[in-house]
Amino acid sequence: RASDSLEPGLSQSERVKRLKKRIMQLCLDRLDTKDFFDRNNNSGVPHVAAFVGPTGVGKTTTIAKLAAFLTFNRKMKVGLISIDNYRIGAFEQLKAYAGIMGLVCVPAFSSQDLACALDRMKSMDMVLIDTAGHSHFDKEKIDEILELIKNDFKISVHLTLSVTSELINMKEAASAFSVFNPDTYVFTKTDETKRCGKILDQVAGHELPVSLVTNGQKVPEDLIIPDNHELLKIILKKEPKGD
Repeated sequence: RASDSLEPGLSQSERVKRLKKRIMQLCLDRLDTKDFFDRNNNSGVPHVAAFVGPTGVGKTTTIAKLAAFLTFNRKMKVGLISIDNYRIGAFEQLKAYAGIMGLVCVPAFSSQDLACALDRMKSMDMVLIDTAGHSHFDKEKIDEILELIKNDFKISVHLTLSVTSELINMKEAASAFSVFNPDTYVFTKTDETKRCGKILDQVAGHELPVSLVTNGQKVPEDLIIPDNHELLKIILKKEPKGD
């Protein structure tokens, strides 16, 4: 109880300690995390995950980190697909990462292309899809991606946001990309700001579990799959080491 910190006879330091503990618990209660990429694949079909979000949030690098982690740490078979035909060199960047890791990486810029790519990767455990980043004000471009990945494909969607963005922009982006019915948040670039508290504000306003956090450019080291306590440490800038 919050009133515990005001009990008669408690020292000032004990009251502060109890109050801090209560606040920490309230923060934890507002957080939800989910390891969306840890599943036993007994269905006979791969788990397909698409990463969507505004331009410049680091989707491609995040996918490379996750692909490396799943391949080398969890011993999963991973395939990569790029449906980003707007950013120059987007596919080449993802393909370069794939080449280093020995993974299959193909482009798919239409529903037919995507169907063929997914069929080619049907023996995989996990397929990660890199999408084009667009301004959250560009509804037409967002709808193009939506039409492509929601066209009878069973694809989980992960909303990727940079913590270096202003909170108002994060909230507006979350609202714009809500048409995808995303399954989780991915927060990037926590190493580039001292203001990670906005994560708490973001998840309170648009309730989704957090699946991934990135805290640097190194592949795959700067990737965290947090639990609630680890996420709170990140918010308070007491970051755990990457997985």
